[in-house]
Amino acid sequence: MAQVRLHSISKSFADTQVIQDLDIDIADGEFLTLVGPSGCGKSTLLRIIAGLEEQTLGNVLIADDNVDAKRPSERDLAMVFQSYALYPHLTVFDNIAVPLRMHWLNTWQRLPYARWLVPGTRQREAEIKARVEEASEILGLQKFLDRKPGQLSGGQRQRVAVGRAIVRHPAAFLFDEPLSNLDAKLRVHMRAEITHLHRQLKATFIYVTHDQAEAMTMSDRIAVMMEGELVQVGAPDEVYLDPQDVRVAEFIGSPKINLLPGKVAADGQLQVFGHSLPAWMSEDQGDTVQIGVRPENLRVANDDGMFSGVVQLVENLGAEYFVHLEVEGVKQELILRLNHDAAGGIQLDDRLSLSFDPWQTLVFGSDGKRVAMKVAAAEVVYA
Repeated sequence: MAQVRLHSISKSFADTQVIQDLDIDIADGEFLTLVGPSGCGKSTLLRIIAGLEEQTLGNVLIADDNVDAKRPSERDLAMVFQSYALYPHLTVFDNIAVPLRMHWLNTWQRLPYARWLVPGTRQREAEIKARVEEASEILGLQKFLDRKPGQLSGGQRQRVAVGRAIVRHPAAFLFDEPLSNLDAKLRVHMRAEITHLHRQLKATFIYVTHDQAEAMTMSDRIAVMMEGELVQVGAPDEVYLDPQDVRVAEFIGSPKINLLPGKVAADGQLQVFGHSLPAWMSEDQGDTVQIGVRPENLRVANDDGMFSGVVQLVENLGAEYFVHLEVEGVKQELILRLNHDAAGGIQLDDRLSLSFDPWQTLVFGSDGKRVAMKVAAAEVVYA
């Protein structure tokens, strides 16, 4: 296994720059997820690591070895694609064995019949068989080794694709949205399987997805990309609770964060909807800010709440409800997350008085960057 380092990586297609001066170190054995909206450059970055794309500027180092001049086959990486890319005419065993046969056997040893007359073929095939059986045991594919891909479910085919990567014992594994073709229930199951696989192999995993649920539940660290820029890197809790950019705050979290228009008074005190909060800006940030409140931190208050909203939609998810509200002066609907008991009796067109704890807010300046603030006391709660 190996550390992967990306130093000052940039990539342009003609006049369009898709990755901008990106630096990141991925530790040996780490599970790092590149996450961001479609078109942000994350799959291009993964292909640069694999050697399938050449960067415009910068260097890729694997185990402290500069691999810029090396072909994909020489980088000792295994890649799992969005499409399973299995050979339909081969059995599961033979699909998993393909990379080993291509790497270990010469042209004569790969011929259908004459191969057995070539010295060393039987020994190599025995070694291949042992590797395939090892991978199939890890993935629970022993019963399916004689089947063709067309006889397998989507999840089983995905496991075969992963098995084809495992069998090589690579320096690192690259995953390019491998679960996007699966249904919702199977995605949840495969997330758990891939997480368990990482713990079992203790290998370096670099995983690309636009699905924040995958990023949050599987990763040691998340690297959030926006428009070719690496915006923030950190543990899942850190990125969720302490986003440094409003784009990160909006992208990570489901439902997305609520953004309220705020003002900064002359003395630095924070105001929202005409109410002064027991919070002050630590620096001069101008007179307008955005106040981020997660749906779980917004709550129904008494009639003297900070502001009110009219219910537009109530989503019943069983254990919890998402209540969508239209609030005057706010462009997008706010979302309130409530448990089953707290949401009881809420109907469409109801007007709800709302509040939040200043300690649980995130403040962003006019440039979208996180702004530090000071709250008077932890026990102060408005409403």
